[in-house]
Amino acid sequence: MSNLPKDKEFSEPGDSAPELMRRLFRANQEYSRILGEQLEVNPTDLRVMEFLMENGPATPGSIATAVGVTAGALTQSLDRLEKVGHTRREQNPSDRRSIRVVPNPKSVERAWAEIRPLIQASAQVLETMDPAEREAVAKFLETMLEAYRSKLEQQAKG
Repeated sequence: MSNLPKDKEFSEPGDSAPELMRRLFRANQEYSRILGEQLEVNPTDLRVMEFLMENGPATPGSIATAVGVTAGALTQSLDRLEKVGHTRREQNPSDRRSIRVVPNPKSVERAWAEIRPLIQASAQVLETMDPAEREAVAKFLETMLEAYRSKLEQQAKG
C-alpha cells in the first residue's frame, strides 16, 4: 500500500501516467545504483563520470559547477575515480596553470556498453510511434524537464 497522497492534484483515478512516472524514476534510481556498483563508484562519482562522458576532458571547476558539488567534494571524487582508473588529471593545454580531468576511454566504453541498450530501447519504442505520438511524448518530456528545472531553481534560491 502506497503512502503517497491520493488527492486529485497528485493523481487522477484511472490515470496511469503519474504511477508510471514514479516507477520509471525508481527504476532509474535502481539502475544508477547498480551501474555505480559495477563501475565501483558512488552516486557523486557516477555523476562526475556522466559529465565527462558527455563533455570530454574538463577543468575541475567546470565539473564541480555542472555536477553541483563543492571543490572539496569534487577533489575527493576525483581521487576515488583516479584510484579505480576511470580518470586522470593532466596539465590543461589551454592554460598551463591549471589541470583538466580526462576520462579513461576504456571506462567510458564500459559505461556506454551498459547505458547504450537503454538508449537503443527508447529509440526503438519511438520508432514504432507515428509523428503525432512522438510529438506528444516530446512535449510531455519537455514539460517535465521544465518543471524539474523550475523546482531546482526554487530550491537553489532557498
